[in-house]
Amino acid sequence: MSNIISSAIFACRNVDKTQNGEVGRAPVAAAQTINVMNQAAKYNKAIAKGAELTTSVFNKWADKNRVVNYTVKGINWATKNVNPLICVSGGVKVLMSDDKVSSGIKEAAALSTMFAGEAVAKKVLPEIIKKIPVGNKVGTLINGLLFVGASIGSYSVGEVLGKDLAKEVKANWSGKSSKINQKA
Repeated sequence: MSNIISSAIFACRNVDKTQNGEVGRAPVAAAQTINVMNQAAKYNKAIAKGAELTTSVFNKWADKNRVVNYTVKGINWATKNVNPLICVSGGVKVLMSDDKVSSGIKEAAALSTMFAGEAVAKKVLPEIIKKIPVGNKVGTLINGLLFVGASIGSYSVGEVLGKDLAKEVKANWSGKSSKINQKA
């Protein structure tokens, strides 16, 4: 459901996250940036020609070099599988955290609600956009902004819920472990 607007915003956000220490977001940022360029090529013939030229150069190079071949295949896979990459980046974030339990609970809640929010947006937004008497370009803009809002908003809600849940789990966990230790 992403369009050039939402892809561009997500790409910028993931570049920012990468620059601020979330190294797991680097492949996500790269894949989304490539998706933006691919979508821009649909709107602009000069960009499309540049993209075709670049692609043909890399494809010819890939025919002669295994590393480039696997890199091109990896990039193609990544552009079609951004959500799994986001899940992996969440796992990297948890692994790099000092408090893996709390971080894992928070990430799982945030990503789950984000994907749920995006699923709802994918079903609801097309119907909303149809009812708004705007042109195709304005509809694309509105759709992209609303989709980003749904994604970020649902992630934020999940993150807050995850933090609260992690506090409860940790409180119950430490309470039970101290009772077990007292009995022993």
